[in-house]
Amino acid sequence: MLLVAPDLGRLLQTTQEPSKSPYAVKYYSAETKHSLCKDGVTPCRFQGYTFEGADFDGFIDTSNHEISIRNKWTVDTYSATYKENATYLPLASEAALIDQIYNTSDKALNESYRVTRNEVRRLYGEDMAADLKKEQTQWIKQRSKNCGADTDHLPRTQAEKVCFIQQNALREQAFFLWID
Repeated sequence: MLLVAPDLGRLLQTTQEPSKSPYAVKYYSAETKHSLCKDGVTPCRFQGYTFEGADFDGFIDTSNHEISIRNKWTVDTYSATYKENATYLPLASEAALIDQIYNTSDKALNESYRVTRNEVRRLYGEDMAADLKKEQTQWIKQRSKNCGADTDHLPRTQAEKVCFIQQNALREQAFFLWID
């Protein structure tokens, strides 16, 4: 398993460093942890996942959705609950899959925008359609700021594409509010 998370080692620091936005993430290889059977060798009950960073050891307890980290050099510890993402998003290394999902997401968003704008124009007139276009332009700029993008508001990296996929899905839901 691969845990993709913010720099968890920062949680154990006494003085927090400024965050690197938007993607100050690290990859942590995680291994399953099992209790051993009576023979002392055979894995029995699954307990969770262990992982480590440069200065800490971590454990993911799937039974209560908690991540715990322990500093390797001091007695400092940190625990936090987590929520699993219901929608699978591929790892940044799965470039072909990300490209496919991004292209589909982008086309769906553009089509939803066109349909919504035409419906707003039909129901409420040209002024409201112009307002929707203005809001969409502002949203595109904000998405670029949130996710990172080039000067044409297009993603430059796989991580930015994953962020665009998430933002596009939320935006499509918001289009329904314009019609109501």
